[in-house]
Amino acid sequence: MASRVVKGGPALTEYLNASKSAEPLFGDVQKHVLAKAQQPSGRRQDVLHPSEIVKSDWCHRSAFHRLRLGAEPPDRLKTTFTRENIFAEGHQTHTKWQTWLTEMGRLAGDWRCAHCGVVFWHETTPTCCHGCSAPATCLTYAEVPLSADPLRIGGKADGYSPRDWALVEIKTLGLGSLRFERPEFLNRFMVGTEEFGPLPDLTRLWRQFRRPLPAAIRQTQLYMYLANHFEDLPTEKTVFIYDFKPTQESKSFTVTYDERFSEPVIEAAATIVDCIETDSAPPCNINGRAGCASCLAFEESK
Repeated sequence: MASRVVKGGPALTEYLNASKSAEPLFGDVQKHVLAKAQQPSGRRQDVLHPSEIVKSDWCHRSAFHRLRLGAEPPDRLKTTFTRENIFAEGHQTHTKWQTWLTEMGRLAGDWRCAHCGVVFWHETTPTCCHGCSAPATCLTYAEVPLSADPLRIGGKADGYSPRDWALVEIKTLGLGSLRFERPEFLNRFMVGTEEFGPLPDLTRLWRQFRRPLPAAIRQTQLYMYLANHFEDLPTEKTVFIYDFKPTQESKSFTVTYDERFSEPVIEAAATIVDCIETDSAPPCNINGRAGCASCLAFEESK
């Protein structure tokens, strides 16, 4: 079997540092995860992903280049073991809640058959494969595809509950997420200690966490827009389920549909598609004529 190669840059530095681990087995696991992360992920590069285009630093010019090439620039292929660990934990949390909803018969969406490979939609928990009649044990939940083909937007919601006319989004909340998206909220609960300095009061923090993070709200508003306008999937709200990493406690929130959130993103996507058709790159909306790191990564690699 051909050996895996980790490309240069931060990923290579992380990979080499893993070799210095005091415990060889732990270091080997880190190297395995980092090498695996360098392989093609299967994530489509010919569409605009909702998680990307709702960010405040989304560069329209960079999106234009990526859609034309169907790939990221080489120097964007980087990661760390901590980041991959976070992704893996998030996937496990999704599976846990999706399994429970499936057992309750409350989850609609796509299902994939391990026996024949067919993917089919079902409104409740299927008892067998629609393609080959394989038993339910061969089926895996494949979530809820949400696309707007004319705008080159494509993504997936974590679930859909027909009884509630609601999308379901499953999230994990850690201190890193708060530090990045709501630092002012996290700082309210920092308590000084003599031995370790400022530490968060986790009990008070979790009690006062009363709404989803801003990026999550923007993303699910776009999901609801796609569901209602392009997928014929009646959606009135999104039910968020949050797991708090430090304590494993959970809570939920409901966000009602308001398409005004998504209108600027929809307009930007339409502009980018028009630019692709005329083969004329749009200006960088982040840093003007000078360009930002995201679009320059494409242009400097030519």
